[in-house]
Amino acid sequence: LHTAYRRQRQMCIRDSLLRAHIAKHKKYPRIAQRRKMQGEVIIAIQIGGDGSLISKNIQRSSGHSVLDKEGMNMMEKSKPFPVPPDTLKNSVTNVVVPIAFNLI
Repeated sequence: LHTAYRRQRQMCIRDSLLRAHIAKHKKYPRIAQRRKMQGEVIIAIQIGGDGSLISKNIQRSSGHSVLDKEGMNMMEKSKPFPVPPDTLKNSVTNVVVPIAFNLI
């Protein structure tokens, strides 16, 4: 039980670190800003134990292809991802990444 709890905790921490790493690569497309496009794209990614991007796909569209495309570009720009702790190195990490594009 203790090992399972520790693994779960490390996965939560890893998810937070991955989201912060991805967020650094966010750019609001200029055309979307000019046209006042807003929305949230939700992307599911799989990351290997070495930090490689195994797969990415849109789980839910923002409703604007330009925002969806930028969300997918963010995943590419984020490579390589931070290497996980030793207990997760031999596993694939599945992460759901919501990316909100909001004009203030």
